[in-house]
Amino acid sequence: MSIGIGFLAQILQSSLETNYLNNFLSQNLITILIALLAINSATLGIVLTKIRDLVERHGNAQCFNSTKKQMILSIKEQIVLIVFSVIFLTVVSSRLISGHENLKMLFNTTVIAIFAYALFVLYDTAKGVLIIIDFDIKENG
Repeated sequence: MSIGIGFLAQILQSSLETNYLNNFLSQNLITILIALLAINSATLGIVLTKIRDLVERHGNAQCFNSTKKQMILSIKEQIVLIVFSVIFLTVVSSRLISGHENLKMLFNTTVIAIFAYALFVLYDTAKGVLIIIDFDIKENG
């Protein structure tokens, strides 16, 4: 889905005869991704606090093993996105591909896809926070 968004953004920019998004991301993507990683880490800290509270009250820590694995995966994904963005932004700014419009479009599409994917990770984290904050085990009694 992220690649589709990146491709559509490139087509839209081309039809509008602008490079605003490409220029903006080339200047700011790394900073944005690092900020999103920091936000995600802080948010996961809140979720882990709630999970710890639930485990202390009700036990069954193994119920959250999958949740913890997904949290670690989201952090790893964001680190990989930062590395990929450095690589793709370096390549797209290279003079070696400046004469190859199709290659340039492919790399710009990928850069936008990285940004879109980072937003999806943030959305998933936010959704997880809302679920875990509202989650409570009903006591029978």
